[in-house]
Amino acid sequence: MTTKAKYIVSVMFVAFIGIFGILFFVLPKNDFSPKEKRYLQSFPQISTKNIFDGTFETEFENYINDHMVMRDAFMGINSYSNLALLKNGSDGVYYSSDGYLINKPVKDSRLDLNLSVIADFKEKTKIDTSVMIVPSTGYIAKNYPYGFTEKYNDDEYFKRIGEFCKNNNLKMIDLRPSFKEEFAKNQIYYRTDHHWTTYGAFLAYNQLCRQWNITPAKSDDFKIERYKNFYGTTYNTSGFWLTKPDTIEIWKNTHNKSTCEIKVDDKTEKYSSMYFYDNLKGEDKYEVFLDGNHPITTVKNPKNKNGERLLVIKDSFSHCLTPFLSENFQEVTLVDMRYYKKSVSEEICKNTKYHKVLICMSIDNFLEDKDFCFLE
Repeated sequence: MTTKAKYIVSVMFVAFIGIFGILFFVLPKNDFSPKEKRYLQSFPQISTKNIFDGTFETEFENYINDHMVMRDAFMGINSYSNLALLKNGSDGVYYSSDGYLINKPVKDSRLDLNLSVIADFKEKTKIDTSVMIVPSTGYIAKNYPYGFTEKYNDDEYFKRIGEFCKNNNLKMIDLRPSFKEEFAKNQIYYRTDHHWTTYGAFLAYNQLCRQWNITPAKSDDFKIERYKNFYGTTYNTSGFWLTKPDTIEIWKNTHNKSTCEIKVDDKTEKYSSMYFYDNLKGEDKYEVFLDGNHPITTVKNPKNKNGERLLVIKDSFSHCLTPFLSENFQEVTLVDMRYYKKSVSEEICKNTKYHKVLICMSIDNFLEDKDFCFLE
């Protein structure tokens, strides 16, 4: 390269950095990223403590990263470049040939501890308790076309869960066999999101009813409403912006007039439906079910007079499962311990008689959940 060419390249590089630096300071900063569905780092507070303990440096770096000019475009370039270099999953998401975006496997950090808490809760409350942990999409799918992929250890985890449940008088609902069989025929997980589809939840509901020896509602009882252009959380963190969207389904029994109560702190709001259709217009369409995550949500079916009450210890996988559960229970109460920071056995179970308890979470959350201590 000649001296003149080197000079031109240097000038272009400095100009590029300068322009982006100016734009960074001039352009307005957003508080929220609709595509990633998260709040962005605000400018860090300056204090002697923050500077010396490294907090300011960390938060300032996050601030720059979150507000970088053309951030989404650079995320996409980075993801597709890694894919071309056979570095699939380098940003935490695997890209598969049939359009699935799948989170990399989570390592076991709290499985045994969380299982022991469930056993203590069962012993303390004496309520019939079932454990239904949802297998990871990556374990069920096993369809990665590019590069090295880490192993999904679901078989090992479910073996430990099964043995623990057998030894501690807990019921385990193992979804692996039915999900493996059904995955080849129907979509039971979203392609752009980590959740199961409503059809996947219906499969789990049927298996749960068989375990409980109760009669499930039939698929013919439901009218299926379909809403297109659903992009989930996996898509929003992946950078694979060319991925086609999903269709989200609402399986609605027109004879089921269940109401919904959402409790946050000491305030309870009552709603006439389990479905929040306004959320279909927002960035997270999955919040059409039960309005998303809340500490306590109770669904009541006025037509069901059997007096049966179900307590669900849940993550967001339970949201599209709940309308099916309401077919068989007069009340379904869901507790999300990421947001409810009181003793479930002391504050909830002592005030209301529950006939069954269901632990329903994804394997990823169950392996890492640090809030299970609040179950006792």
